[in-house]
Amino acid sequence: MSDERHQERMHSPSSRMARRKGRVRKSPPAPAEPEAKALPPEGEAAAPRRFVRTRLIPIWLRLIIVIVLMAASLAAGAVVGYSAIGDGKPLDVFRLSTWKHIIDIVEKGTDRG
Repeated sequence: MSDERHQERMHSPSSRMARRKGRVRKSPPAPAEPEAKALPPEGEAAAPRRFVRTRLIPIWLRLIIVIVLMAASLAAGAVVGYSAIGDGKPLDVFRLSTWKHIIDIVEKGTDRG
């Protein structure tokens, strides 16, 4: 090995030490040139196809599903909390007058006058 190649190799950023320290990532090998492939005989199976993953549920639909489930769990929690813990009628939790009453109780407790 000549001195020039040795020095170039030691100071190149793709040296083993630089890769080890995480400074330079090893690039993937270049793809080979496609060769003309002959069709396999009828008795042989074709080469396995590469698996391409497709989403069954798109991301926007996932977000909508999550929001709907969160709203349903909030409503179910309010019904359980108001009826089981608070001894109220289960559907009274959805009335506006119930929430006005709750807000009045909270605001009355925070008056410092």
